[in-house]
Amino acid sequence: LSLTAKTLFPYYSGQTAARLRQNFDPAVPTTMITTAADDSDEASPEHPRLGYTTAEQVERVAAFLRTIGLTDGFSPLIVITGHGSSSQNNPHRAAYDCGACSGRNSGPNGRLFASLANRQEVREGLKGLGIVIPEDSWFIGASHNTCDDEVELFDLDAVPASLQSALDKLRSELDKTIERSAHERCRRLASAPKNPS
Repeated sequence: LSLTAKTLFPYYSGQTAARLRQNFDPAVPTTMITTAADDSDEASPEHPRLGYTTAEQVERVAAFLRTIGLTDGFSPLIVITGHGSSSQNNPHRAAYDCGACSGRNSGPNGRLFASLANRQEVREGLKGLGIVIPEDSWFIGASHNTCDDEVELFDLDAVPASLQSALDKLRSELDKTIERSAHERCRRLASAPKNPS
């Protein structure tokens, strides 16, 4: 039945599946442990350490920001987006995820980076390296599903109240962009209507 519904009624089948997931498989709130409890021990295979030291966090955040050329002119919201894909019955599924992440979804990397870049101790360390992130700037981790263009934003409960209007605008713009991308893709299909609504 599921295969028939997906084949003959893909839109309605997808909508039904999404509603069922939303009602019966709710998202579980999680937090990330990013900071090592003890900065003194060196991590090794024999003595693994959970999280990064503050110095390691500063080093990694600075290196990434320099690599992408974002060292000044920060906007109020900065979205760091990983990507992955949702697909069914595809033996090559990993090819649609992030190659740099060994064929896995790189959304958690965006979430981790945002978490590190929002820490006050990391921002203080970055100042010493010449990267000054304004107090009113906030990083948001995200994951872009390259199959349906859905963008999942992480840890929105931590976004300061002063940036809620900017967050609302961001969500609205993302929705418009997803819709326009779907329209662009649809026009490439021979069976698609000339002017889809």
